[in-house]
Amino acid sequence: MAEPPAHHAAPRRAGSIAAIVGALSLLCALVPVVGDIVSVPLALVAIVCGVLGVGHYDSGRAPRMLPALAGALLGGISLLTTVVSVIAMN
Repeated sequence: MAEPPAHHAAPRRAGSIAAIVGALSLLCALVPVVGDIVSVPLALVAIVCGVLGVGHYDSGRAPRMLPALAGALLGGISLLTTVVSVIAMN
């Protein structure tokens, strides 16, 4: 029995990474000043990984789409929350 190449595992991770980073970015968005600095890059990473994860699912390289979609949505909500809070402060 031959093992599949290591590059097949990477598409499965994009959705999981998007979900984890999206949740972290949303939590950081709720912290006042430091959260604004940290949550924007995390939200962007979550959105990019989520889009990549959905693309991997569409091409048949990933078994699930839900974590990728959830991560992208959490990243978008986090980004929106951060932008609204920064605008409200000014």
